[in-house]
Amino acid sequence: MAEGTTSGPLRRVAAIGRFAATQLGAQLRRRPGRIAVTVGLVAVTIALLVVVTGISVALAGGTTTNDEVDLRVTPHDGGTLSPVVGVEGPRLDDVHERTATIDDRADVDYATPVLLEIVQVRTVDGGEPTNVLAVGVVPGEETPPVAGISTARLDPGDPYYAGGDYDGSQTGDVVLSSGAADQLNASTADPLLIRSPRSGAVSQSHEVTAVDDAATTGVTGDLPIVVLRLSELQTLTGAAEEDLADQVLVGTESAEAKAAIEETYPDATVESGDASGLAELREDDLALATSVTMLVVGIGICTLFIATTSGLLVERERRTLAVLTAVGFPRRSRLAIISVMSLSLTVVGGVVGIVLGYAGIALTNAVAMATVTSSPIAATDPRFIPYGLSVAIIAGVLALPYPLYLATNTDVIAELQR
Repeated sequence: MAEGTTSGPLRRVAAIGRFAATQLGAQLRRRPGRIAVTVGLVAVTIALLVVVTGISVALAGGTTTNDEVDLRVTPHDGGTLSPVVGVEGPRLDDVHERTATIDDRADVDYATPVLLEIVQVRTVDGGEPTNVLAVGVVPGEETPPVAGISTARLDPGDPYYAGGDYDGSQTGDVVLSSGAADQLNASTADPLLIRSPRSGAVSQSHEVTAVDDAATTGVTGDLPIVVLRLSELQTLTGAAEEDLADQVLVGTESAEAKAAIEETYPDATVESGDASGLAELREDDLALATSVTMLVVGIGICTLFIATTSGLLVERERRTLAVLTAVGFPRRSRLAIISVMSLSLTVVGGVVGIVLGYAGIALTNAVAMATVTSSPIAATDPRFIPYGLSVAIIAGVLALPYPLYLATNTDVIAELQR
């Protein structure tokens, strides 16, 4: 008895689904253009949502890579350089002394400040300058890769800092990523000149100590990167006056060390080193506001599109609805058919939109890197797929009352007499 009770509703649901699919197939054969418009409007909206979200995630995550760090210290409002050239958030000050205090602890394996700047690099033989992401660090024996680039080929220490006088010996050593080496056509032992677009200063000649082929992930991708000592980059870019850096990377699993870091940097945020992308989106006000605004606008626009096109769908199916009414189909089943047809088109549009969104992110990065920046400005994340589908389905559900209202008000006699 229980089995029959359960199978009855399931059969009705399956029958409604098959009937809705049959009607959609007939619509597609008779009016493929109208179906394409319905799917296309949803797809364009979801694609724009995915692209804007990708830009927001990149903005929040800065140049996040697979750095193997335990803790990351950043200013409360975020301290990494935006992928857009010349845009930056607040920074940490007095980083050499504060970081040395942390590094001296027995329960800390390493601590290094990191400064990120866009610079122009060229070979001394007159090659064309190339925009490169410069990463300033204080290398140590246990310092992990920074921005995906190993610092092991740099001797430990930062001699030019000289206790804050910035008059010590400049090493001139740099490590290039393979992407930077390819663009500069440079190799180990080649001399380079580095210029800061921010200050206009040009450094003394630097020498390529190594070319690192370590892969990076996330927004950095195959970025051209140069790693050099912090004080030398600070002097070049004007960050030496207040001893600035964007973040501090710390290797420790000690709760006491974390508490000491929070005391050393009372105006900073201490977070797990693997926090990035969507996780950092919650901490970045601008990126979060951009993403939420696009979410609200996307749902609103998508709902209006779906309501309008679903209303047209009902108009095309009025005679079918009248026939179903005449042969005794209950009202609930008729409305379910309209709902399934509308939501099916919405889901298809969402899937197409996600594909277009990923393509849009690739195109956005390509255009940006060819014109205004040396690095991608939009990131991708597997969670964009359920996110985009969820937004499409929510918009589809919000749009249902309008087509269902039209379906309810079908004049059966008038439609059958047409």
